[in-house]
Amino acid sequence: MGETQALMMDLGFAGQPVVGTEFGFTVAIRFGGGFELRVETPFALCVDGFDREVEPGRHGDAPAVTQLTGHVVSLASADDSGGLRIDFAAGGRLTAGPDSSFEAWTVAGPHGFKVVCGPAGELSVWSPHND
Repeated sequence: MGETQALMMDLGFAGQPVVGTEFGFTVAIRFGGGFELRVETPFALCVDGFDREVEPGRHGDAPAVTQLTGHVVSLASADDSGGLRIDFAAGGRLTAGPDSSFEAWTVAGPHGFKVVCGPAGELSVWSPHND
């Protein structure tokens, strides 16, 4: 039996740097170009020698998120199962999956662009209208 290939969606902020972060019970990562990622469930982060699961609200993880500032995104995508993948040009990766009961992550961008990973990985997408 062959494996099914997940459909990938480009989130539109490859090439943008991380310009700021906030760490609490929600982790917010702001990127150039007006994009922001908010993650409310545990996610994997591998960057600058840090390689483990980050749990929003677990304050020992805050320095790893803070050190993302200045890193440039080389890939930002979501798949149709609710998986999020952000690769950084200098090496490193952030990945997040869906949660069975809660919205796991949200990406917001300019002109009303938004992608929300709902319970069980269902993606809701709002994109700007081209007039």
